[in-house]
Amino acid sequence: MMRTLGWSVVVTLAAAVALFGCGGEAPEPAPTATTTPSAEAPPSTAAGQAADEDLAAPLLVWADSDTDEGEAPLTVQFEADVEGGTPPLKYKWTFGDGGESTEPNPSHTYDKPGEYRADLVVNDSADDEDSDYLEIEVYAEGEG
Repeated sequence: MMRTLGWSVVVTLAAAVALFGCGGEAPEPAPTATTTPSAEAPPSTAAGQAADEDLAAPLLVWADSDTDEGEAPLTVQFEADVEGGTPPLKYKWTFGDGGESTEPNPSHTYDKPGEYRADLVVNDSADDEDSDYLEIEVYAEGEG
């Protein structure tokens, strides 16, 4: 019995040396393979494709005009340059002299000299909004 116990101790010590080496430290664990969930693939059905086509680009708005300065009375042709959005669109111009318009490309006459800010705000049916403005300078007759 003593002999069996002796061999058990020797085998246990030999296994420990083989596993941990002479330095007494455990070996570094081997790297394990891990997987991460991939991003969900877009729908491949006709219904999924139709849903992607219904998504509108963001609403982007630029205010433009045929002129931004001149002698009074100065008539300015404004233009709303719009990209994206979900129709129908609503336009609101304020011209800085009390005048307003809901047309996309209005014309407005400034009767008095001064510096004016013409603001454009556009809203779409998805409640998206964007805006831009122009500065208009109107001179007294003979100043320009």
